[in-house]
Amino acid sequence: MIPTLPLIEVIVLGAATAAIGALAALHRKIFFAEAITHASFPGAVLGVVLSSALAPGLSTQARSLWLFTGSFVMCLALSLAMRWIAQIPGISPPAAAGVVLTFAFSSGYFLAKWFQPLPIRVDTFLTGSVLTVNKIDVLCACSLLLLVVAVFGRWWWPLVFRAFDPGMLAHKSRLIDATVLILICAAVTVAIPAVGAIVPISLLAAPAGVAWALARTPGRFLFVSVTTGVVMGSGGLLLGVVADLSTGGCIALLGGLSYVLALLLRNARV
Repeated sequence: MIPTLPLIEVIVLGAATAAIGALAALHRKIFFAEAITHASFPGAVLGVVLSSALAPGLSTQARSLWLFTGSFVMCLALSLAMRWIAQIPGISPPAAAGVVLTFAFSSGYFLAKWFQPLPIRVDTFLTGSVLTVNKIDVLCACSLLLLVVAVFGRWWWPLVFRAFDPGMLAHKSRLIDATVLILICAAVTVAIPAVGAIVPISLLAAPAGVAWALARTPGRFLFVSVTTGVVMGSGGLLLGVVADLSTGGCIALLGGLSYVLALLLRNARV
């Protein structure tokens, strides 16, 4: 039997991250999102360390808020650092993302070792454990989905226009770019308890990849991406519980298989 909280978590998180992943794909920021997933690792460690130092009596659920806060702040900080590095002559945006990815992941391991023992195991930062999510984790995932609905309901077409024509809406370019950045950081942060700091890229990239292969309009692109994210999340959870496997790994595996199937369907239609 599948527990209720994990099921709600993967469905809500799958929908929210898939929608943000679709936006990231349209704006050509998937590799940026990959670097940000690793940037969440040191932030999560620092958040837990600060919670232990400033409020040692916190429950595991309350400690999750510190984890989210530390991860989100670090993601934003390293996103700005990535943008600054990319502006250096001779350094491309992918190279800047690679620098931040390497620095973030190595610093996360360093901090985890430096502050041992931590009240939360290091492997939960890396791979997550959706079967152990608590009410605060689910509440944060629901809040992320509501944020996505609000932003897309108000700014969907400006976000799409800006993706296809960077010169369009130039007077709102900073606002739109900041919105995309914040949504990606929020998605990576909220996904940590369920799938850790490594697997979130599958929730962002795989649904968007499936949509890229099958959809032809922005609306269908978003619909296919969100549907794929929900199926990936719930299907991966079911497979992990039934087969007694890592749920995060099963979710990522279904994402890869979904993308291969989408490519086969596209080629069959051509």
